Amino acid sequence: MKILKQTRTGNLVTLEVEEDAAKVKEAAEKTLERLSRKVKMPGFRPGKAPKSMVEKTFDAAAVADQAAQDLIADLYPNIIKEAKIDPVDYPKVDIIKQETGQPIVFKLEVEVYPEVKLGKYKGIKAQKKPAKVTEEELLAVLGNLQNRFAKRIEVDGRGANQGDTLDIEIEAESKGAPIKRWPRKLQFLPLGAGHISPEFDDQLVGLKTGEAKSFSLKFPDKYGIKEIAGKEVHFKVKIDKITARELLPLDDELAKKVSRYGTLAELKEELKLSLEMEKKEESEADLKNKLIEEAGKTAEVELPEALIKVETDVMLDELKSSLARSNLTLDDYLKGIRKTEEDLKKEFKTPALSRAKGKVVLKKVSELENITVTPQDLDEELNMIAKSINVPAEEYKKSLSHSGHHYIEDYLLRRKALNFLVENATIEEEEEKK
Repeated sequence: MKILKQTRTGNLVTLEVEEDAAKVKEAAEKTLERLSRKVKMPGFRPGKAPKSMVEKTFDAAAVADQAAQDLIADLYPNIIKEAKIDPVDYPKVDIIKQETGQPIVFKLEVEVYPEVKLGKYKGIKAQKKPAKVTEEELLAVLGNLQNRFAKRIEVDGRGANQGDTLDIEIEAESKGAPIKRWPRKLQFLPLGAGHISPEFDDQLVGLKTGEAKSFSLKFPDKYGIKEIAGKEVHFKVKIDKITARELLPLDDELAKKVSRYGTLAELKEELKLSLEMEKKEESEADLKNKLIEEAGKTAEVELPEALIKVETDVMLDELKSSLARSNLTLDDYLKGIRKTEEDLKKEFKTPALSRAKGKVVLKKVSELENITVTPQDLDEELNMIAKSINVPAEEYKKSLSHSGHHYIEDYLLRRKALNFLVENATIEEEEEKK
């Protein structure tokens, strides 16, 4: 394999490559053999028919084209290595010369990582958020535990408050026409959640069990229920039942109920350690983001559109994974926010540009500081990933494609470069807010 020509215009690299006739013939034979396994011929088991018979079932030009594609795909990792380029997208391929018994010549066009001119990236000044846990934050977590394990009790003798749950009878009409959206009875309506509207909830505050109230509300034109969007609706509502949360007291019994600890003091200490670890991780992530942003402010770089598109797709995949953890799909999410996937991609473009710029800046830092990923670094990372997905390490390593290896190496390189920024920054602790 020979690279005949290599040119670069901006972030677009064009390569003209030649492979000798023997390799072309070998690729054609492999392709024909692979295709023949799928051919059923009378009297022969799949893949066992004579080669001369199999060849007659295929169009020679189609086989040659497929063989060329297979050959170029196999050559591509070596091409980018020899050309010393770092692609950010799939290449565009054009066959220049393809004749039987002759070398093949083809052209590749591919967008690559941009050239970057860094400004200041050492000694960047940044403030780090404190990781200390306040008593108010600790009490807020304990309050959430109280709410989660609260009892529901029926109340009488007082009016409904925000946070109560109501059973109600409801009738609704607009200009004399009944609204069919709501049944006559609604159960477990959380007051204050705004399920019908915040204004609707406000009208029910103070009503006691057995009391009824009539009122009218005007709904906005873009209200989610088309039947009442833009209309004035007259309601008649009767309270059948009010239930309230009864919080458990903050004592040792609560600790026993919600945790493996026997005392409230032990529970508070465990929660404090957990919160401190969480705040420390958030603080470090925030600091790193600040350093990348500052290094990027003085960097001169023209980002290829392909790189921004790749980052946009990564953000979309991250959202899908996050939704899946809550047993939701992207379609569910899009319906809920009344947007399309294209709308999301447009919204992601600005943060994707920022993320893409941060990545190329870190890559340049690693180049200038001779930061590398060692075989040991890669092996340790692959072992950790395999363990996290409960797959034997060797099995996981064998399953990784060339692009998969490259992605992980690239990630490790950026991580090392980011650690370099942190180690060489001037960091001050932010003052705690009082």
